[in-house]
Amino acid sequence: MNNSNEYSFKSQKPISRLELTIQIILRSMAIGLISGGILGALFGFVFFVWTGTVGAVLGLGLGLVNGILLSLITCLFFYPLKSLRLYHVIVKVISASIAGVGVASFGPWYFSSNYMTPSSGVLIGFSSVIASVVAGFAGWLAGKNIFQWYEQKNQRERRKSTLKATLHDTTTLNTAEQHLEDSLWSRNLGWIYLGLISFLCSFRGQMLLQFIVCGNQDVRSCLPSPRLYTSVIAGFKVVIPTILVIILILNLVKILYKKHKNKLTS
Repeated sequence: MNNSNEYSFKSQKPISRLELTIQIILRSMAIGLISGGILGALFGFVFFVWTGTVGAVLGLGLGLVNGILLSLITCLFFYPLKSLRLYHVIVKVISASIAGVGVASFGPWYFSSNYMTPSSGVLIGFSSVIASVVAGFAGWLAGKNIFQWYEQKNQRERRKSTLKATLHDTTTLNTAEQHLEDSLWSRNLGWIYLGLISFLCSFRGQMLLQFIVCGNQDVRSCLPSPRLYTSVIAGFKVVIPTILVIILILNLVKILYKKHKNKLTS
């Protein structure tokens, strides 16, 4: 018996490469535009018009880059879709990396030519780090959405062919397809949690990161000049290990939960 994460049929191609490329790029851009605008406005809060506009434009551009890269990888290595688990991981990691790195680079690049006090340099630097974390998780969810869409596209074609062979009632067929479509959106509650995190970070994120890095020290003695860049480096030295630890803990909890569930059902 094949692994549950593999499709047993090798020739299933429910969508052409050209249509697949266009769909992935458009979906990636749309998600980037909407999530960038909303999360940017929530993250900026006080300057929500400016941060929302910048977030939307930046999300659109990063979504385009992400969509082009994902479509190339998908068409070259995952057409038709067989290795679900591998594709799932690759799409999420690439989307998260492009979003996180893009946002982390934007702040220092945009403000590098402006005069800044030590405090404003640290503020922008740490804010760029926090914003990149939010963007990285947004990219992660965007990759998950694209994966779910492609996976569901394959599943829909399989189920349609099965239903057509057994059902003659088109109403029943359309209802079954609608239930399948609705299941995609029922798994995307992560966007709500991310929006809440982005909103909370607008108040406490930068201050918390500064306290973790500098404690009660003044930024003049805590971080060397140029403080815009040194604050970014210092922030990522704290944030990246923290994210890795959180991911490991969540995966461990997930594994333990599955083992406990299997014991109860066996």
